[in-house]
Amino acid sequence: NNNNAGLAGVYTTPQSIAANLNQVSYIDARIFAMDYWAPTVITRTMAGARFTHVLSPETFYEVSSSVFRTAYDTNPGRGRDNTRRYVFGNADSVDEAPFGFQPAPSTGIDGLRMSVGFSNSRDTSRVTVWTNRFDISSQVDRYDQVKAGAEFVYVDNNVNYGSVDIFLPSGRSRSSWHTFPKRAAAYIQDKIEFEGMVANIGVRFDYSYAGGYWYEYNPYDKAFTGDLSLGLDTLLVHVPTKKRVTVSPRLGVSFPVTEDSKLYFNYGHFRSMPTPENLFLIRRYSDNNQVTRLADPNAPLPKTVQYELGYDQNLFDQFLLHLAGYYKDVTDEPTLTEYISKDKKVDYSKTTPTFYEDIRGFEISLTKNRGDWITGFINYTYEVSSSGRFGWSVYYQNPFQQFQYETDPYNIENDLYQSKPVPAPYARANVSLFTPPDYGPALGGLKPLADWRLNLLGNWQAGSYFTWAGGGGTAIAGLKNNVQWRDYYNLDLRLSKALKIAGVNVEFFMDMTNVLNTKHFTTYGFKDGNDYSAYMRSLHLPAGIGDRLSYGNIPGDDRPGDYRNFGVEFVPIVYKTNADALSQDRNPVS
Repeated sequence: NNNNAGLAGVYTTPQSIAANLNQVSYIDARIFAMDYWAPTVITRTMAGARFTHVLSPETFYEVSSSVFRTAYDTNPGRGRDNTRRYVFGNADSVDEAPFGFQPAPSTGIDGLRMSVGFSNSRDTSRVTVWTNRFDISSQVDRYDQVKAGAEFVYVDNNVNYGSVDIFLPSGRSRSSWHTFPKRAAAYIQDKIEFEGMVANIGVRFDYSYAGGYWYEYNPYDKAFTGDLSLGLDTLLVHVPTKKRVTVSPRLGVSFPVTEDSKLYFNYGHFRSMPTPENLFLIRRYSDNNQVTRLADPNAPLPKTVQYELGYDQNLFDQFLLHLAGYYKDVTDEPTLTEYISKDKKVDYSKTTPTFYEDIRGFEISLTKNRGDWITGFINYTYEVSSSGRFGWSVYYQNPFQQFQYETDPYNIENDLYQSKPVPAPYARANVSLFTPPDYGPALGGLKPLADWRLNLLGNWQAGSYFTWAGGGGTAIAGLKNNVQWRDYYNLDLRLSKALKIAGVNVEFFMDMTNVLNTKHFTTYGFKDGNDYSAYMRSLHLPAGIGDRLSYGNIPGDDRPGDYRNFGVEFVPIVYKTNADALSQDRNPVS
């Protein structure tokens, strides 16, 4: 398991491991104690069937059914053997710590905790999803093709996960529910083609029903306190959950501009289904049963409205130039809102549909998909996004406390502030160089120069923006995304040779990642906040960024992600507030 909070998740990449070793406490324990995180087994089982029937040369239908089951098993590993059987030099004998799970306190060494806070996650959830689908397609005539279909999804959510610490139970919680949400969808689409023009017109209907019942309550109801929360079912009024039906129109039109070019436009509404955690979650602290997190099965489905305008141009019958601009408007996204009563005995976060986001950008692509020696594409995408929320993130029952919260400049900036557009351009290129299948002379029935393929995959991404106010908990009003991490770029390749031996096709290949051996300074390399601040302050940031910071930046053109090259001697640079102080240093460096 990749956390001690009881949430589902496993380590899948070296980066995911490094992320949990960055600016955290007990790094040595995380590295050397085998049971810091609980062992996890995730078992996925899937079965399905598909039936296709052709009714006529113009019409066919397809029926499919599948079941997908996921079983989680997260529990501590074997217990620790506390027998003192190991002797180091002339020291006293010791047990096998830090190996083996030990929930109770034990001896340790400086900087290396050996028990308590280990393997806290527990998960025995079982989730099963049944999906049934029907699709039919008919070519009505040479101009008109109609598609229609329906889908029904039934989910068995038997969820049981939490965080357990026998010695330090405070703040640990458990989440458990067994529900059977249902959703369905139906669509119809008409594709019309006439003299080069193509129009796709359709509509989709989505039905979502969380099932069961929920509660009728005021936000500060005493039923959420630790003393009463186990009696929610008898203290609060039950109301049936709402059935949600949404309509999503879709439109796509393309038409020729010239013999070698076309213009197209796409428009559509899309709904995303809620996660089970946002439907029926009631999370309680394990030590006092106080409700700490609450879902909302009646929340509206998140909605995305998408527009795309594009242009395609054939160049020399060899290349395709693609230009497109797009915009996505996302509303009703779930976020958390906290409610606190006057006596602080009610304090929980609730899922609310108050987050929004808009994404816009354009892309340019050049594709060569035919040729005897070279094919591939190159793409550049420029994307900008902004987001925000409606209302405050915290609501106090006490009017005075709420007034204080709403007049705090920090809260105004963080709750009501719409994030400024942050550009995130990236580029990709995939080029294949190859020799024809019949190229070169034959030797022993084989052509050693034929069917070679060299595939180059390159990508570049602009560095991410973040806020740096000087470290040490310093904050500057209005300062947002003032520095940018160094750009990322990489090149991978694959070299392959295809052969046909005794009628059998054989391919030899070699994959190479990071061909140029590019070194990227990772954000996961810091022991703690002081280590991170020391690195940031060592950079010579541009004057426009560093002059307003209080630690004494020496201007330059550095960016986060820069580092001293290997073999370069370290030269300390001492910041002085005035020129008179320079005489105190033997070798000042400016």
